[in-house]
Amino acid sequence: MITLVPASMQAERALARRDAALPGLPWLLDNGRLSELLGETVRVTRVRYKPGTSLLVSFRRRRNGSFDYGWAMTRTPASSGKLLEREHTVRSHGGDMRILRPDPGDPEALVAVGGVEDDWALHRNLTWLKKYGIERLGLHHRPGAALLAGSSVLRYKPERRLVLLSHKASTAVVIKAAAKPASPGQQTQFLNRLRHHGVPLLPQLADAECLGHGITASTAWGTGDLAARGNSTGTRTAAYTAGQALAALHRVPAAVDVSGPVAEPAAGHRCEDLAAQLKATRTMVSALLPELEPLARELETRLTALLLARPRTAPVLVHGDFSPDQVLVGDSEVRLIDFDRTASGFAEADLGSFAAAEEAVLPAAGRSPSSEALPDGGAPAGAAAGGPKTALLAEGYVDAGGRFSQAAVDAWAAYRLFNSSVDPFRDRSPEWAADMSWHLGRAKELVP
Repeated sequence: MITLVPASMQAERALARRDAALPGLPWLLDNGRLSELLGETVRVTRVRYKPGTSLLVSFRRRRNGSFDYGWAMTRTPASSGKLLEREHTVRSHGGDMRILRPDPGDPEALVAVGGVEDDWALHRNLTWLKKYGIERLGLHHRPGAALLAGSSVLRYKPERRLVLLSHKASTAVVIKAAAKPASPGQQTQFLNRLRHHGVPLLPQLADAECLGHGITASTAWGTGDLAARGNSTGTRTAAYTAGQALAALHRVPAAVDVSGPVAEPAAGHRCEDLAAQLKATRTMVSALLPELEPLARELETRLTALLLARPRTAPVLVHGDFSPDQVLVGDSEVRLIDFDRTASGFAEADLGSFAAAEEAVLPAAGRSPSSEALPDGGAPAGAAAGGPKTALLAEGYVDAGGRFSQAAVDAWAAYRLFNSSVDPFRDRSPEWAADMSWHLGRAKELVP
């Protein structure tokens, strides 16, 4: 009997063979092997991979009837001493980090494992949240109880951020704990300025002390985000309204003052940042799927030339990471969220980012870039970037006074598709290899 191995699994096995510097890598990319190593059933939800250096993953497991999250990391044998040092530090603080040796024949292959509260990058701010932040947010927390008691984890990116859903009386509250202090775009004064100019936002609960410890919070609102909704009348209305909200954001004066959060161009809009990001993406694509390197190099060259050309529009205040899941929907209203990347840039970057994100949910079933038409109203090959939500967003944007170049929107959509081509691998999509190929193929269709 011949057993067929999925393409992504074959790619992971080939990756493990190429990256012999990380002997622990095979255990962290395979749910079955990691579950066997930990002695419980887990599923990897996020990966951060630095070829030849380290692999860090988050995983989800079910404990006491609810989901719990943890992390696992492996490094090269030469730098495994850092894992041992961190284990000592975490345990000295009462943590539960462990060092495992998955291969009895290779004592240098180490895997560090811990829970969310053992995350050394988040530990200080999570400790502050537990001791002081919960009370400052007006939430109830029993003395001595675990941080996550009474809360559920919505998202977890190791060494980056933890998003919790908690409750204040009968109101749900979303709390984000980041490894670094809140960005200028998350400060109360800046958000009040956006609100003053008509940008629909959520009320913020975190004070300056919370923000200084990377803690932001807001009441939960609406019935979901625009990405999770189908093509109903309510969704179409929300997409149009989101376009009007985006136009309001773009009308806010970009340079607030010399020290303000938007006095400089957005990261990725500065020439050096844009070129560096394209190079980093091409390098990662080459590491994951070497057969895609020629296409990645071609796109890097095309996008560098296209986006570094003299701009034809004046810069505006941009969201910096605009997508359907950054738009919360409630009845006929919307709220825009997550302004930590807000800065000066080009309007088409936000529109193109939204368009790319809408299309990116379509190739999950393994569709090829040469498909004549995509299900759920997606754009056919060779069409302008985006799908029906993007079209309605653009309509609302223009009706609210916004202006844009479609060619520039397509170019920025290609930029996001190219840079997000590695996300299927990072997010552990079962068909990540095919999804990566789709991203690159679609990006190529959008650039001349």
